[in-house]
Amino acid sequence: MTTAPVPEGARTPLSRARILAAGVELADAQGLAGLSMRRLAAHLGFEVMSLYNHVASKQDLLEGMLDLVAAEVDLPDPGTVGWRDATRALAVAQHAGLLRHRWAGPVSTDHFPGPNRWRIMETTLALLAAGGFDGHLRDLGYHAITLHIGGFTAQQIAYETDGGSTDTMYARVDRELDAAAHPLMADHIRYHRDPGHTPGERPDEFRFVLDLILDGLERQRDLVDPPR
Repeated sequence: MTTAPVPEGARTPLSRARILAAGVELADAQGLAGLSMRRLAAHLGFEVMSLYNHVASKQDLLEGMLDLVAAEVDLPDPGTVGWRDATRALAVAQHAGLLRHRWAGPVSTDHFPGPNRWRIMETTLALLAAGGFDGHLRDLGYHAITLHIGGFTAQQIAYETDGGSTDTMYARVDRELDAAAHPLMADHIRYHRDPGHTPGERPDEFRFVLDLILDGLERQRDLVDPPR
């Protein structure tokens, strides 16, 4: 689908900020498969070569888009809520951002960070430092938190956009899983299929695992430097 040319005087001038915002809008609506420099130019009502006055390449475009997504994340104040609550809030905010912009997670590791992404990473490390983590524990804690954000979000999105493959998988489970031989696995699958099977309110899984990580980090820190 192409966009009819817009008369020159009726068009809002191009800028890098406008191009990046339109790129995010297009990727949110159509995924990265629907994002190309030509489609983006048509979406804005310009010729494709006009974009290159503001973005150097598709790589540059995606790096700018990722940093625009990162700008949506509010950085917490550890002086107000403490390192743990601030770290938790920051991780939850990143998770929510990746769910809003589902194209962003898979390409974030392949594109160089911009200022907003650097600030999030620096803030995460600063929060761990404020919590008394140093040496290996601070770096490993950083990895545990960021890998949880990326990995959990990717799996959640995959489950929510499976195109019917989950129903196909469950049908095969019904045919092939020997519940007598694997009773706990059968019960675990029922946990997924029947939310009411397990009594009580189901915890938010992202926060549940995040809290396990933070609990474990605190235990490791206190083994090295016991509280007085």
